[in-house]
Amino acid sequence: MRMIKNIGFLLMIFTISCGQNLDFEEILKNEKHFELKFNPRGDIILDSSLIIKINADSKIIDSLRTWFKNNPDNWDSSISSWATPDISLTGNDFRFLVFKDFVVVGFMDKSGKQNQYTKNTNETEFNFLTETN
Repeated sequence: MRMIKNIGFLLMIFTISCGQNLDFEEILKNEKHFELKFNPRGDIILDSSLIIKINADSKIIDSLRTWFKNNPDNWDSSISSWATPDISLTGNDFRFLVFKDFVVVGFMDKSGKQNQYTKNTNETEFNFLTETN
């Protein structure tokens, strides 16, 4: 019996360490508007001209949905606070932060709990965000 418990515990650890699968359609479904913000490297500029308002039915959000659809798995839970990203896309209950080698997504789940996950990526995967700038 003890061996079965140990095996169950190891399977649970293995499952957690493999990363989470996220349902981004569910995460984004209540968002109507977003703010896209660009932060030049090396400088933190709070110039409002670097903020673009985007509707949920825009081409940018369609491209982001496609990226999420192609990347639903291997997200790692994170409780860290992050420095200023190169690009941020925020809604009411959603934030997407793009750094050089990874992204951070934060959102409120159905139960009202805040969640945050990270995924290793290459910043060039998000050129569709900068094409509007």
